[in-house]
Amino acid sequence: MRHDDARAPFLAVEKALNEELRSLRKNKTKLRRKLHDKLQDAVELESKLVPMREKITELEEARKTDAEKMAKFEKRSTERETLLGKVEQDRDKASKELRETAAQLAQVREENSGFKKKVDELELEIAQVCEENSGFKTKIDELQLEAARILTSGFGATLEQFACKFPDLDLSEFSVYNEVVDDKIMPPT
Repeated sequence: MRHDDARAPFLAVEKALNEELRSLRKNKTKLRRKLHDKLQDAVELESKLVPMREKITELEEARKTDAEKMAKFEKRSTERETLLGKVEQDRDKASKELRETAAQLAQVREENSGFKKKVDELELEIAQVCEENSGFKTKIDELQLEAARILTSGFGATLEQFACKFPDLDLSEFSVYNEVVDDKIMPPT
């Protein structure tokens, strides 16, 4: 056999292996290109993901802040509801007290109206009594004047009677107005 003939199966295998190797190299180049493209895509995606991750971090922080604010709002809301309940109780109590006060006020007004009527009656009575009193004062003044006139007239008549009975007697020091002080007749002071 020939040396070339003996090598023929090896040459066919070598040829097949070379073709397979070329095909693999082509595939390797394609795969490298695909890998390179995929890596480029990954780099592009990563460049897009970085801002998104930052945005997610910001949003997560904002969510935490909002959750804290919401908790505070819920607490304030609960406090306000409690306060509102107290205010409503105070309002209801004040309304009840106001109704009671209004009823008392109506009663006092009614009593006051009765008192005013009584005061008006008493004022009318006082006016009548004052009018009667004025009449009595006038009458008293008239009676006092009449009594003084009668007393003076009576005293004058008595002096005339003494003068008639005792013509020599000096009666000039006697007067209705004189007083006796220490056994002496004294004019008024």
